[in-house]
Amino acid sequence: MNGDKKSKITRYVVSSAMVVNALAAPVAVFAAEESGRPDAVQAAIKELMDKAIMVGDDKGQLNLEGKLTRAQVAAILARSLSLDAAAAPASAFQDVSKDHWGLKYISIMDRLGVMTGSDGKFRPNAVLTREELAVILVRITQTSIVGKGNQLAVSDAGEVSGWARPYVQAALEAGLLPAPNGKFAPKSQVDRREVALVASAFINGENFETYKESVNALLSEGKKISNSDPSI
Repeated sequence: MNGDKKSKITRYVVSSAMVVNALAAPVAVFAAEESGRPDAVQAAIKELMDKAIMVGDDKGQLNLEGKLTRAQVAAILARSLSLDAAAAPASAFQDVSKDHWGLKYISIMDRLGVMTGSDGKFRPNAVLTREELAVILVRITQTSIVGKGNQLAVSDAGEVSGWARPYVQAALEAGLLPAPNGKFAPKSQVDRREVALVASAFINGENFETYKESVNALLSEGKKISNSDPSI
């Protein structure tokens, strides 16, 4: 990493540390020893850049406070798991053109059943919300959603979309996402720092290599991830 990039990352360290504390629950799931120290935050971001899991713009800027789109999250997941893009068929989504930069990643996530669309559309440029992130984390960790959805212990439970309720409850109970002050804020948009910290902790988890091998096998066999999710 050159000096300019390191400098740009360092500017985000102090504010990113607050995100680590807010995400203590999901980070603990993927890497129990993860620390909230600023140097740990900087190391996590540097690792993702060095492994080309997260990349900056043409000026090398990550814009960690910027929001993440569904296509960008699909790319981060696929890169983290080293999924073979060649194994994915072309996307049939109406709003994903054949020359879309994220086509291969979107196709992989759809094929695995991790990120799916509706009404023939994927919404690649839509910003990811916390309830959508809950769905992704629950599926990635294969956390069961059986019997979930009717006992959301958060004050804004009524704001959670019906389709997301089982996942949000499962994510909260499993400690995948926090609910600061008893609120989940399901429609809040996630930013790059949140996803970067979770992704870094995920790839450093003790079971990550085994899981990566399993997911790649499922992809090559044309199968979907199963976590007692009736929609997969």
